[in-house]
Amino acid sequence: MHSFNLIDKPWIPCIMCDGSQQELGLEETLVNAHKIKEIFVPSAIVTVALHRLLLAIICRNFPQEGLSDWESLWDDGCFSQETIVNYFQKWHARFDLFHPEHPFCQQANFSTKKATPIKRLGWEFASGNNATLFDHSWDDDQTGVSPAIAARWVLATQAFAASAGKSETIHSKDSPWTRGAIVLMQGDNLFETLALNLLNFHNEKFPSTPQDKLTWEDDQDWQPEHNVQPKGILHYLSWQSRLIHLVPGEEVKECSFAQGQALPDTWKQEPMYVYRKDDKLGLMVWQFQEEKAIWRDSHTLFNISSDAPYQIPFALRHIAILSRQRVLEKRRLYQLQVIGQCLDSGQPTVKFWRQERLPVHIDYLNQKELREALTKALDLAEKVAKELNRHLYNLAQLLLAPASDQKTGRSPDKNDVKKLLDHFGSTTQYWSQLETPFKSLLVELPNDRQESQHEDISYGANELVNWAKILRKAALDSFSSITNSLDTSSRTLKAVAKVEIRCQGSISYVLKDYLNLAKSTVASTTINTITNTITNTTDTLSD
Repeated sequence: MHSFNLIDKPWIPCIMCDGSQQELGLEETLVNAHKIKEIFVPSAIVTVALHRLLLAIICRNFPQEGLSDWESLWDDGCFSQETIVNYFQKWHARFDLFHPEHPFCQQANFSTKKATPIKRLGWEFASGNNATLFDHSWDDDQTGVSPAIAARWVLATQAFAASAGKSETIHSKDSPWTRGAIVLMQGDNLFETLALNLLNFHNEKFPSTPQDKLTWEDDQDWQPEHNVQPKGILHYLSWQSRLIHLVPGEEVKECSFAQGQALPDTWKQEPMYVYRKDDKLGLMVWQFQEEKAIWRDSHTLFNISSDAPYQIPFALRHIAILSRQRVLEKRRLYQLQVIGQCLDSGQPTVKFWRQERLPVHIDYLNQKELREALTKALDLAEKVAKELNRHLYNLAQLLLAPASDQKTGRSPDKNDVKKLLDHFGSTTQYWSQLETPFKSLLVELPNDRQESQHEDISYGANELVNWAKILRKAALDSFSSITNSLDTSSRTLKAVAKVEIRCQGSISYVLKDYLNLAKSTVASTTINTITNTITNTTDTLSD
């Protein structure tokens, strides 16, 4: 009889604090969480699905009645080995991937008319956009994977599977994390990461019933059903969105696979999501945009005020409170991981998945003035991008119709202009240059603080000036890169020269307040230097 127990067998890829890489079982991972830097799998959604499982087990064994309980856990610096070992001893059989009666995250008595290749669960397999994710041409593919990989795929499927029409049970529906961006707080080690994200579940609004338990602790088989309300956070974290039964073996090649339980379509209670507040539609899930990196919306992640346009994860709110209570260091730097996949509305095909990391000071959560300075920086970047795009559009017009900027000139077809603009890459080059400088700005901006005699606080006197210089250079470099790739005909050179002057002028105008401040600072510094030199020379002559 085949057996693969997730408690004992190595299957969770870990990067240790000393930089080495190991695969560990569940017990070793949690007992040694303070010695593990992070969990890392090439597939970002598998990585975050593993965190979901570990958070479920931690929630079960270290219940948090209030922030004081969390503070005690944080002060311990590790998870109690005795608590972890006792739990896994009690439920040891339920973590066997191939248990004859209770296979982990599966149903033993479930089978379909036709077996599904295990690759159906393999988000990692296809590179790029995984366009064949639900392509049944895979049905004859008998490639097998190790039980360790199969276990990781099962967890990712339960969290991220998309609605794909009919199944052998009922019509398929999205899983809990299918279409949003998960915000995962990251500490200095895995213990801190799990503890920080445990704060997401201090949420009095989340449904809670006495029947709440982890799915593998329930003796009763559940039935496929739509519009199921979670019994509580434990039930939700161990949610079974798909009925799965792996065919046991040294390698796993097939499984039975169909729709499991589905949340109500109106469910808007995910603690690790960001929601946009809409006056008419209520909370709308914040999603990845293919051409827009997360850092460009980072100011929305830090606004915890009641009138903020976004509802951010509860962990960020609680971290702000704990820092004000001096439980957490105010000046400490954390990492935010934003992980998820993007699908077209109502479609099952995954267009892309993404994992982005942002450094964040707690000050962003507690200082309104600091958030306002960050918003100014991002607004400036957007305004410069708009100007760059406007001038590239004008360049495209001139290349297609040289007299289009004259009153009597012919205007080119808008579709042709758009095609040429797309060929340029528009502002793609501009934005790609800014991600690294922006992360540096995120780190340095809290230190660029000034306080007036009236105790008014402001941020960015130096950093926003430097940022303006970076924006100007990135925009003009992008313009030059695009125009240098064009032909060198007199017609093209004339159009480029005409637009380039206007582009330089309008970008400088958008940034004038900060660029002028830079000039005045340089001038002031120069005058001070000259004055000091004269004074020192005079003193020397006097001596």
